[in-house]
Amino acid sequence: MKSKIFLAVILLVTISSCTKTSKHDFLYLNAVQLKPLGIELNDKGVFYKNENPNWKSDHEKYACLAFYCVNDNYVSTIHFDATDTLNAKNCADSIIAGNDLTKNDFYPLLIGNTKGIQSLDNKNISADMKLLPIAICMEETRLSNRKDTVVVWLKPTESLKKLLPEGIQMDDYLQTKMQVKK
Repeated sequence: MKSKIFLAVILLVTISSCTKTSKHDFLYLNAVQLKPLGIELNDKGVFYKNENPNWKSDHEKYACLAFYCVNDNYVSTIHFDATDTLNAKNCADSIIAGNDLTKNDFYPLLIGNTKGIQSLDNKNISADMKLLPIAICMEETRLSNRKDTVVVWLKPTESLKKLLPEGIQMDDYLQTKMQVKK
């Protein structure tokens, strides 16, 4: 019981230590809440690998997207086909290659920071398309060089809505692509 309380306190401190811009700018989720969405946090970084079953009807060039955020790399993205073999060039690539491929119909269209600067920037997004911005506190990974917050903008779908933690209303967080803040 004491360990559960201790973990809850640590989780609260970690989440509150992230720089939040306002209550509903982004949906802040922790490692446990991100896992059902296919986003894995561990002591090596943040990792994601997904095959979109609707990639053709969504007019995507590739069926699969993987990304990772590690100590020495802000974010790396890999677009690939389901039949491709991922070659590991470094430790993070090895982790991605070994991760299971999720098959969610929701996926990142943008990945960036809390100021609107995008590392993955999908130019095909219409200006009025609403997305779900999920904030990931890199401090939770315990990486020594990462205390920032990464925002992953997911395409909202009914299956995503069902996987969100209880009590979270997806519609409260949906917004159009964020403009760069000066």
